[in-house]
Amino acid sequence: MDEKKIIIVAIIAYLALVFVCWDDSIDKTRDGRTILAFWHTYNDLEEKILKDVIKEWEAQNASFTIRPVRIPFDGHKPKLRTALTVGQGPDMARVDWSFVCELARKNAVVDLETFNFSQIRGQYLKAPLETGLIDGKYYGIPDQTTCVAMFYNKKMFVDAGLDPMVPPTWEKFIEVGKKLTDSSRGQYAFAMSNTLWWNLPFFNTFGAKIISADGKKSELNSDKAIAALELMASLVNEHKIEAGAWRPGAISPEQGFVNGKYAMILMGPWNLAKFNNTKMDYGVGLIPAGPAGTSTNVGGTDTVIFKHSPYAKECYDFLTFFTNAKNQARWCSELNQLPINLGAYDLVEFENEHLKTFMEQMKHARVNPVVTSYGLLEDMVNPEMEAVLSGQKTAKEALTSAAAKIEERILNQ
Repeated sequence: MDEKKIIIVAIIAYLALVFVCWDDSIDKTRDGRTILAFWHTYNDLEEKILKDVIKEWEAQNASFTIRPVRIPFDGHKPKLRTALTVGQGPDMARVDWSFVCELARKNAVVDLETFNFSQIRGQYLKAPLETGLIDGKYYGIPDQTTCVAMFYNKKMFVDAGLDPMVPPTWEKFIEVGKKLTDSSRGQYAFAMSNTLWWNLPFFNTFGAKIISADGKKSELNSDKAIAALELMASLVNEHKIEAGAWRPGAISPEQGFVNGKYAMILMGPWNLAKFNNTKMDYGVGLIPAGPAGTSTNVGGTDTVIFKHSPYAKECYDFLTFFTNAKNQARWCSELNQLPINLGAYDLVEFENEHLKTFMEQMKHARVNPVVTSYGLLEDMVNPEMEAVLSGQKTAKEALTSAAAKIEERILNQ
């Protein structure tokens, strides 16, 4: 049997197993409560708080109970696709922000305005909220968000005779960067990655958009986007203050920062604990401002409600309860995570100054490009960016090529 046939047989067997093992007849508890299935990807500590919130919600809703089912984050997309294919999906789920568009355009999830979401959506941070805005309608409620800010090594700044702080603008960043760079010692002011998501802050600080507001064309070849990529390339080729960490086989930004080779990197709050366990004296500052000011990208997850659920209203009630200001404040205080509910900002008192910086940076986030296949978008853009960084193409040539591919293979499908 050839490899293709083996794969087909395996898929059929898996679908059959899902169908046989899923017992959808058990839809009520012994005390008569209707069960609402919530598939999620939280870790142990997060799940503990989730279960506490569920108990609070159930105390106010005697007819329903939430059944949380943990699935691996790395495999949540194919698992949900499979379950939905055989009609055995959950009532609601937590998904990566980039998955909402696919689910919405497959008509799998509920338009939240069905429940007058417009009345409360002002509670949520704008950039995370808009990851669930598809074709003019909201399909996802943000539940967890993150972004990147500029980490800097204080000792390297002091050793270079500089005040230890992130430069406020890209122009000042270059000026300071030259003093921090000593290529003979393998020491550089900055190290960046070569993926679109990691480099969205550059585009955002120039006010550049990847996809037009109506979702019908790519604006990656705009003057603003070209200027942003030209700045990135200048750090490498003209000013020579970037380490080339984006090259295959190079020391990663994270590792070079820990080793004291890279003075500044873009990084998220998920590495705070790791960096705190080193002897490094570091700080976190806002990303330098471009023509559109400081800005960052958006990571995290949204919660969605599936159309097949007969209890969509109850799911909506739970998810909005789960993400209200009070519960978000507890979530963030106990887990050291960023709030997505604006009301939680007044309720959270972080002792960690770095987290306060991230909370401020998050206010300046711009929504990520929303497309059916974000992974495919990265596959089209990343090689073109690398061609510019390595001097093989101009920014205009590369971004014009990328924009044409995006429109042909993603937007016009």
